Amino acid sequence: MTEVIVWSGWIGGLGIGLYALFQLLITGKVLGVSSGYCSLCGCFSRAAFFIEQKEKDGPLNWRLWFLLGLPLGGLLAAWTSPGPVVASFSLGELYDSVFPSAVWAKGLVLVAGGVLMGLGARMAGGCTSGHAISGMAMLNPPSILAAAGFFAGGTLMVQLLFWIFA
Repeated sequence: MTEVIVWSGWIGGLGIGLYALFQLLITGKVLGVSSGYCSLCGCFSRAAFFIEQKEKDGPLNWRLWFLLGLPLGGLLAAWTSPGPVVASFSLGELYDSVFPSAVWAKGLVLVAGGVLMGLGARMAGGCTSGHAISGMAMLNPPSILAAAGFFAGGTLMVQLLFWIFA
């Protein structure tokens, strides 16, 4: 098996922080993903909730370009990292031990998790990036509380799931 070499976490954190700062300075808009995802869903869905967000944002708004940039940024990071580019659903040995081994089943679990995270983000009034990066940087009390809840809930659920399935 080929060893996967990844970027250091501090480089990614610094990049996200700088991007959030520049986006706020240049556009006056805070970093977040869930509204853009909702707007993207409005392009393909007839649900009133999604259509309202699409009409509010406009057909070709900055949020859609930002969403397009996320996978493109991931590809750029992969291509500029040392070592070979390896496409995989693997999240590491520990997660692979509890996820289904079939690629289609692992993909289904990851998509279902993403849908649940999206639903939770809309219920919380924003996604983890919006609350934890932008909201905390602005010392917004509801965002600080939401981010603490994201981290506490995520840590608790991971521990619980590994205790049950491992």
